[in-house]
Order: sequence, then C-alpha cells, then structure tokens
Amino acid sequence: MQITFIQATATLAIAIISLFLLGLVSTYTINSEAAGQGISEKAFQLSAKLDNSVNPPFTWVNTTNGVINPTLNFKVNANDVVHIQNPTQTLHQLIIDFNGKQIATSGDITPGSSGQASVKPDMAGKFGYHCLYHPDTMKGIIQVH
Repeated sequence: MQITFIQATATLAIAIISLFLLGLVSTYTINSEAAGQGISEKAFQLSAKLDNSVNPPFTWVNTTNGVINPTLNFKVNANDVVHIQNPTQTLHQLIIDFNGKQIATSGDITPGSSGQASVKPDMAGKFGYHCLYHPDTMKGIIQVH
C-alpha cells in the first residue's frame, strides 16, 4: 500500500509540474508574439485613450501591454474579433478597412461603454484600422498572414 501511495504522489507531482510548464510555454508563446508592436491572438483588446500629446487627444492602446496604436496580426480565413473599451468622455467607432474600403465596424461606442468589430479576412495583406471620429491619431495596421 505504501508503494502505491508513493507512486500516486509521484504521478500527481509530475502531472502538476507538467501543467505548470505547459502554462509557461503557452504564456511565452503569446507574449513573444505580442512583443513589440504586434499582437497575435484571435481576440484583440483595444481601448480608447486620452493622450494630450496628440491632436485630437486620443489614441488606441493595447490593453495587454500598453502599446499605442499597435499592429494587429490576423490570419487568413480566421474569425478575428477586436474588443474595444471606451473609458473616455467622447464617442468612438473602430473601422477596419482594406485599400480605403470599410470591411467592418464596431458601430458607435459611447463614453463608458464597450463594443467590438469582427472580421474574417479571405486574403493576406495589409489592412488598416482607425476611429471614424479621430482618424489621424487613432489608427493602426492589421497584417493578415
């Protein structure tokens, strides 16, 4: 009985260590892809940010790492969703476009609320995103691979 208990304890310890290491590998993969300007996940988190260093004083910010107007990395034929928070006192609307043509929108996001824009790009290339109301300062690139 004592050998069975020791074996069960060792097996449980190995399982816990394996899960911990798997979590570290997953975290590293997500964080290494998100390093710098890019984010590489199916769901993206952006927030409108008051930024007095630009005029108009708003930018998009990656809520995970604080990058301003980050490059988003989408995959061809994948359903990608951009979740948007609006903690400012101003109306915002996220537009996703390709060659100047709108392909998705969040609709108006009122102060203190949230929204989302979903897109499933069917080809690789460089897309863009911007705020309908602040297109000069709230804008970024979407790379579709």
